[in-house]
Amino acid sequence: MDFRSVSRMTEKHNYKNPSKAQDLSHLEAQVTKGEKYYDEQGWEISPPMSDRECIYRCLENCINLAGLDKKQVQRLADDFKTKKTEVVRNEEYPVL
Repeated sequence: MDFRSVSRMTEKHNYKNPSKAQDLSHLEAQVTKGEKYYDEQGWEISPPMSDRECIYRCLENCINLAGLDKKQVQRLADDFKTKKTEVVRNEEYPVL
């Protein structure tokens, strides 16, 4: 690439978008019910969970993990079963 092609890439284009400007701020709005939690920068975060719930979620994710005894992990998950904390998510797109 020579310097002439680089200088052409930095030139401003003359294209003007014909569509009207839209206010899309409502698309990112997220409404949380109940108490809200924020990090040190002011962003809204998920509510804290108990140690028991954390262990249960880990076990629940590992039930079908290769290399582990499924019955044993299922038994441990049943021992640690607890009420899950409601996770705040933007449900605009389905979970994959």
